[in-house]
Amino acid sequence: MKGTINYAKQLINGFLQRELVLFKNQFNESPVPEIQDSRSLSIAWVCFYFKELITTETAKQISDYVDEIYQIENYTTHGWYRISSLQASAFILTGNKHYANSLLQHLDCGQSWARGFIIESAAIICPLLKFQNTFLQKSTESNLKYIHGMDEECTILYLCTVGTLEEKQNWLSQQIEINTKEFHQRFFEILQTSGKLYKSEFFIRAFDKAKSYFLFKTICEPTFIEVQPQLFDDTAVRFEQLLKTEKEHPLSDVYIDLSFLKTEQKSKI
Repeated sequence: MKGTINYAKQLINGFLQRELVLFKNQFNESPVPEIQDSRSLSIAWVCFYFKELITTETAKQISDYVDEIYQIENYTTHGWYRISSLQASAFILTGNKHYANSLLQHLDCGQSWARGFIIESAAIICPLLKFQNTFLQKSTESNLKYIHGMDEECTILYLCTVGTLEEKQNWLSQQIEINTKEFHQRFFEILQTSGKLYKSEFFIRAFDKAKSYFLFKTICEPTFIEVQPQLFDDTAVRFEQLLKTEKEHPLSDVYIDLSFLKTEQKSKI
C-alpha cells in the first residue's frame, strides 16, 4: 500500500550501508580476511537482485568509496584486488562501464590467490556484460594463453555474456586454432559437443556464499531494518520475480546451458 513503510527497502539499504562500513573498517588488514571477500561479494549479489530497492544515497556511498580507493597511494599494490565485488556493485548501481572494465582487466592477474575472487565478482554481473567487451576478451584470451588457473571458468563466463551466436562460435573456433595443447582441445571439444549442459560448481558456490552471508546476517542482526526508518514508498519486491531473475542468470546453476555452442559431428568417410 502506498505510504506504508517499505520494510524490504529498509532491510536492503540497512544491510548495504552497515556492511560497507564493516568493509571499510577492515580494508587495510593483511592478509585480507576471508570474511571481507564474502561480505563484498554479498553486497554485489544484493545490488544485482535488489537494485530497484536501493536508494540513491546508498548507491552513492558505494560508488564514492570505490572512487576513493582508486585514489589511494598504494592502489596498484594494495587496493585493486580488494574491491573487485564493490566495483561490480558500483557498475550495477550506476551503469558506469569504467567500474566494470576496471574489474575485468584484472581477470588475468598473475596472482592466483586473487584471480578466483575476481572471476566470482565478474560472474555476478555476467548478464550485464557484452561479449564485445575488449577487457573481458583480452583477459580471457590471456588466461588461456598462459594457462592460468581457472582459465576454463573465465572462458565459461565470457561465453555467457550478451552476444550473438555467430560471434561466440567464431571466437571459439579461433581459440581452438590458437590453443593447441591437448587439455585445451579436450575442453573446447566438450564445449562444442557435450549437449545442452556444462557442469561447473565454481559459480554456484560463489553465489551460494554470497546468499548465505546475506541471509545469516539479516537473521542474526534484524536491526538492519531500523537503519532508515523514514523510507516510504510503494516499491514492490515480488517473490516470483526474484525467482525468475535468479533462474535467468546464466551462471546460477551447477549445469550451465551452453547448448548454443554445440556443433554437429561430421561423419568420417
